[in-house]
Amino acid sequence: MTVRRGPPTTGAPPRTDAVRDAADVQPKPAGTRLAPAASGALALALFLALALAALQPGLFTGHDTIVGNTGDPSIFIWSLQWVPFALSHHLNPLVTNYLHYPGGMNLMWNGSIIFPALVLAPVTELFGPIVSYNLVAVLGVSLSAWCTFLAARRYTSGWLPAAAGGLLYGFSPFMASQIMGHAQLFIALFPPLLIMLADEVLVRQRRAAALMGILLGVAATAQLLTGEELLAMTAIMAVLPMVTLAIIHRAQLRRRLGYAARAAGWALGTFLVLGGYPLYIQFLGPQVVHGALQGIDTYVASPTSFVDPSRLELISGNALVFDSSVYIGVPLLLLAVLVVAWLQRRTVVMVAAVTLVSAMVFSLGGHLYLHGVASGILLPWDLVNHLPVLDNILPVRLMVFGYLALAILLAVFLDVSRLRGRRWSLGGLAMATAALIPLIPALPVASGEFRVPSFFTDGSVQRLSPTGSVLLSPYEGQVTEVWQALSGMAFRTQVGVVYAPGPGGHMEGPDLGALGKELNELDSLGQPAPTSIPASQRATFLGDLRARDVRSIVVGPSGGQNQVAQLFTELLETPGLRTGGVIVWYDVQP
Repeated sequence: MTVRRGPPTTGAPPRTDAVRDAADVQPKPAGTRLAPAASGALALALFLALALAALQPGLFTGHDTIVGNTGDPSIFIWSLQWVPFALSHHLNPLVTNYLHYPGGMNLMWNGSIIFPALVLAPVTELFGPIVSYNLVAVLGVSLSAWCTFLAARRYTSGWLPAAAGGLLYGFSPFMASQIMGHAQLFIALFPPLLIMLADEVLVRQRRAAALMGILLGVAATAQLLTGEELLAMTAIMAVLPMVTLAIIHRAQLRRRLGYAARAAGWALGTFLVLGGYPLYIQFLGPQVVHGALQGIDTYVASPTSFVDPSRLELISGNALVFDSSVYIGVPLLLLAVLVVAWLQRRTVVMVAAVTLVSAMVFSLGGHLYLHGVASGILLPWDLVNHLPVLDNILPVRLMVFGYLALAILLAVFLDVSRLRGRRWSLGGLAMATAALIPLIPALPVASGEFRVPSFFTDGSVQRLSPTGSVLLSPYEGQVTEVWQALSGMAFRTQVGVVYAPGPGGHMEGPDLGALGKELNELDSLGQPAPTSIPASQRATFLGDLRARDVRSIVVGPSGGQNQVAQLFTELLETPGLRTGGVIVWYDVQP
């Protein structure tokens, strides 16, 4: 009989590089540790409390008040209402002609947060899309921090260091800037989730490859339907860390490659099954747009942006924030350098270091900008600038991965310091505190208030024509999207600051011909209304109404409301009805 030899009965089993990071951390003595479920629940409660405290001015001051400003959030509020409405009326939630009528728009090109809208559909049905949007803000910040806590927890023996990492990521300058209006970005759960999934697939390989691949495919699809830009950025930013990991563990690469390939195959298959139709609609469906929607190198960082605080920080810097803050501060940068130099033998530290450096370099854009002026020096991101679809990524937003890397470095640093004794623990805590203080955001976060006429919420809107479309004013304002959402999608309209096909591949905003230009001059530019309209111009304006099948006109509160109302009174030869804070023309016959 053959006897199988087991591992030695004395001494520790040999450690491999693949599990070195997990093995190097020492457990706390029995009786002093929180159970994983308890520590996770406590961290989540902490992040929720902090998010509620920071965002509270926009949460509890009225039914038309939101977190952030009242610009870009309009399309997200609209989407939160549109998705359950479309599904309940058997409409395709990925395309619509309820905005930008009659052509409509492709929601896959318009940051429509379809997946969060689906998840929060019960909340929207009960309390309305504005409450849902505020809930998205609270959950986006707190869950992003929590997922980072869970990711960092894999590399620490204590939960407090991991909680510090989650705090850094979830309340970073990036989040402080995006919370002002970019829901597709402040819902930033996917990057830390990818860390956990990649750690299982590439390093630990403890669970079935099929299971991990399916989970990765589901997570990627959810991100596709939440914010496609963040998904694309994640794919790009994952390349260099994966190369770094392969180099460090090159001796084990061949042995682990098979598992990783099987998981990747399951992930790709799952993603194509779940996300194939949305991608088909985006690239082969109606109202497809082309080109760089916001230009090349429009939003980029400069080298000084990393150390120059902005107005979003408590220390009240003067730097302007163009779409996203990239501020790190000198203390945190120095701490990151110290951690990498001290703990460079740890795989997670080196991977985080590569991620941080690449995020900083890529956020500079395709050309180096000095004092706001392009220097002519090409940078690596210039390669991406010339790739179709990817040219829509705004480089400055890539720093979300920089803050994630900093969060991991901070968590590992605090954990190692804690394990070395009381003096090291206190010293590490002091250094971390000094590094994080400059990043404390200016609190509380600003809020915005929509001017929602009662006409759209008290049932009066149901008197509008059920066929054709409704012309809304302000013509180029985003607030009209919110009015339509709060009406329960009671009508279609030409307006909407959305991307649709146009000259050069795309256009932003409505197109109502000559009448649209006139409305813009009256409302946005404050021009006086004409006392009379020449016959030829009258025919043109009426033709514009006929071409869009306008059956009703609603002029809402704005700086140019009276001028616009005078124009339509002259054009239609009858005054509108003042009701519910608006001026209405029912049954228009252009």
